[in-house]
Amino acid sequence: EEGEICCVGPNVMRGYHNNPEATAEVISVAPDGKSRMFHTGDLGRKDSEGWVRVTGRLKEQYKLENGKYVVPTPIEEAIGMSRYVSQVVLCGANRPHNIALIVPDWAAIRSEVKAADDVTEQELAGMDAVKTLIDEQLKSSCSGLKKFEIPTEWAFVAPFTAENEMLTPKMSIRRHKVMQAYEDVISHLYGDDPVTSESADGVHTEAVA
Repeated sequence: EEGEICCVGPNVMRGYHNNPEATAEVISVAPDGKSRMFHTGDLGRKDSEGWVRVTGRLKEQYKLENGKYVVPTPIEEAIGMSRYVSQVVLCGANRPHNIALIVPDWAAIRSEVKAADDVTEQELAGMDAVKTLIDEQLKSSCSGLKKFEIPTEWAFVAPFTAENEMLTPKMSIRRHKVMQAYEDVISHLYGDDPVTSESADGVHTEAVA
């Protein structure tokens, strides 16, 4: 069972100096009724050998329309194992299902579908062979996931970089920045609105077959 990783013991701090509000956010009373318990904000679960495995961040967890909770990080890691995927962000908060924003590895895709060098990335994105390739990769990468966790639609998007503020200096993806930048693409994947000309550059959307 997955849950937040919390720490109890003499090593747990008393709190933040002169900041009771911040302290209350991370320190609570442990189940024994007297010890201090520190909330790390990390999600995790015990494996069969008793080791605790970190699975994501609590603040990244979201709920689908059907009430199911999704932790995007392990799903993104599974999808990102494909050599055809450079970066990926999963979306689905308060939506009926998950969708994926995929930054493709065009060199790997071009080689796989044996496309000529003069074929543009936009042309590659529109090829049936490429759509089938990504569909197959998603099915393979997500085979061990729960059905509600698997993205049912996806879109190719431009790379997430520090220059476009979608990566932190530590090269972590700024999820909220990605979602803001591709807000209308996300809406399009859910059938809300068409993709506007302003956001269409580098974008190609598909439903998973």
